[in-house]
Amino acid sequence: MGARRRVTPDEQAKERSILRAIVADAAILVGMVSVGFLGGSLTMTAEAIRGTLMVAIEAFSLLVMRRVHRSMLTDLEFGTGKLEQIANLAIGGGLLGGAAWIAAGAVAMASGQRPPGTPFGLALAAIIGAVNAYINIWAWVGMSRAARVGNSLIMQGQLSARTVKLVSSLFVQLSLTVAAISTDDVVVSWADAVGSLFVVGFIVVNAVRMLRTGFPDIIDRAVEEEVQHAINRALVQHFDDYDRFDRVRSRRAGQRIFVEVALGFDGRLTMSEVDRRIAALTTTMGREVAHADIAILASAHESPAEPA
Repeated sequence: MGARRRVTPDEQAKERSILRAIVADAAILVGMVSVGFLGGSLTMTAEAIRGTLMVAIEAFSLLVMRRVHRSMLTDLEFGTGKLEQIANLAIGGGLLGGAAWIAAGAVAMASGQRPPGTPFGLALAAIIGAVNAYINIWAWVGMSRAARVGNSLIMQGQLSARTVKLVSSLFVQLSLTVAAISTDDVVVSWADAVGSLFVVGFIVVNAVRMLRTGFPDIIDRAVEEEVQHAINRALVQHFDDYDRFDRVRSRRAGQRIFVEVALGFDGRLTMSEVDRRIAALTTTMGREVAHADIAILASAHESPAEPA
């Protein structure tokens, strides 16, 4: 394993923005769990389940980011994509299970089979919801500033997830406020049920997206047809630069696409000329295939002798 490199100030800022968000989320989750399960607020229970699993994603992303910044994952041949997808599959499954449980409770509450939460519990839920909305606004602002510097895919992913959480928390706050101030049990039940079902919708969307993007990569699905066409276009553009085409291999690991091309070059060419042609092909293929890690294997190809 190579030596750790020095972390830049921009990378430290990205790590701190995610870490602060994780600490704040973990603190508010304690209140969510207490109010949701003890106070009887189904919406807050749904937020607690969603929040717990999403914090797990944030913590894993921070761990991967820290190791990438310190060059501690160079021994992984295909990068961190598969690690990320395994975590996403596990968390996506947990999200679907939690969503099913919350949805069943919401239907029972709306139909009168489950009693609404206590007035005191619902009031606490509205207070916790307001604090959670404020934390999401604060974390979103910090991540937005950090994401403007550089082009970190992990940072952009965290910012997108935080944006979704912010929108969700604002709607949840609205439903919790209605449930807390209403004196009609029917209105309270429906407000709590609608709020929890709204959270369930966000949970299902996130879970399905995780499963759809993670499962194909785990079973080493071939890259998409358009990516294969892009690779072929690059090879055609440089058709005159090589004498023999041996093979091309490609696979996806997360957002990264790994491409390996084996070519035969005229044995009479100098090494510097072969390197120049390889660099030109690599540049072209990099433009054609986004997020590509390209390796071109060169071998000598002896041209047949011309007849006397």
